[in-house]
Amino acid sequence: MEQNHETFKVMEKEKREHLKSNILIKMLLPIYRYVAGLKQRRKYRLMTKQMRMIDPAESKRPKYWKKCGVDTTGNFKVGYGVYFDAGNANHIHIEDGVWIASQCLFLCHRRVLDNYTVGDDYNSLPYKIEDIHLRRGCCIGMRSVVMPGVTIGEGAIIGVGSLVTKDIPPYSVAVGQPAKVVKVFPNQSK
Repeated sequence: MEQNHETFKVMEKEKREHLKSNILIKMLLPIYRYVAGLKQRRKYRLMTKQMRMIDPAESKRPKYWKKCGVDTTGNFKVGYGVYFDAGNANHIHIEDGVWIASQCLFLCHRRVLDNYTVGDDYNSLPYKIEDIHLRRGCCIGMRSVVMPGVTIGEGAIIGVGSLVTKDIPPYSVAVGQPAKVVKVFPNQSK
């Protein structure tokens, strides 16, 4: 009889622990589902960004550039963090189909160093302002710098991190600091 009583106590104890764990599960399950859902949503957002490189302001940037005075003759795309000489924006000319990757810099002005000598104040030197022309379908690689007076030809590709100081011919690839033409694409044969 005593053995049945012991067995009964053990069974009651197990039943109480099971009830406690059930109550705990019922309390924690919604929290777990919420946290798991957050993790899934974050994972999904990260995955879609990596797959498509989502840029919410991609379509707005060209409009802002036009409002600042950049001369454009068509549609072009601008990546994030691109800086241009806003005070001289009317000296930047962009044709249709141009792609400017993220973090590029366009300068339309530079200091005139012709009469600069030892002891002169650099800040008092005059500026020389020159136009930048980006011809139809050219592509400027990420973190490139385009200096004043440069024309980048139609269909030309500027490599990542290049410093463009001279004109780049059409349908060519230029890379480096300063940018040098490393490849010229041949005409299509029919």
